[in-house]
Amino acid sequence: MPVRTLRSAVTVAAILWQASLAAHDLERTSVVLTFESDGSFVLDVANDPNWLKLRLESFPGPFADRIVMWVDGREVRPASVEFMPGAPAVHRMRGRMPREARTLRWYYGLVGDPYPLTVRRADNKVIVEEVQGDAWSREIDLSGQFHAALVSPRVVSFALALVMVVPIALRAAYGLRRRAQRSTEGTEGHRGAERHRGTEGHRGTEGRG
Repeated sequence: MPVRTLRSAVTVAAILWQASLAAHDLERTSVVLTFESDGSFVLDVANDPNWLKLRLESFPGPFADRIVMWVDGREVRPASVEFMPGAPAVHRMRGRMPREARTLRWYYGLVGDPYPLTVRRADNKVIVEEVQGDAWSREIDLSGQFHAALVSPRVVSFALALVMVVPIALRAAYGLRRRAQRSTEGTEGHRGAERHRGTEGHRGTEGRG
């Protein structure tokens, strides 16, 4: 191959390589999945806003359809999706895992470049994996971190309401008792005065006799 042709080929390859790197830098993808002990989770998928806008124009439809959480042989879908604009732009998804969940495989279909996936378990363990772009993650251990709540939220709400109501009820009862006591004292005083006047009148009658 002539030297000039070889140099041209190398130059073209270098330009394509640099363009590829620049395109990769535009994605700026990161994923953070955070669990609570009751199985609830918050999933943040962050991307460069300009890159994300262009990608979503090419792939219309709900963002939740662009990701997959494959748990123990079936898909777990988020219950809600919230978009938070900014730099980076973040899609925040919330949902709940089965308490008996053991393994997770993750997939994000919009990207083409490696990106970090951070899983924050409910037992404070942190798992970080580099996902190879448009590919599935390795199996991620979810076992042993989810537990049934000792007290249901309904019971907690009832207990809090009871704590607030009881002092009010006690103050009301005390006020009623005080009013009843004052009413009784007033009645007794009135009766005493009547008896006193009756006695004085009787004594006056006896004196005149």
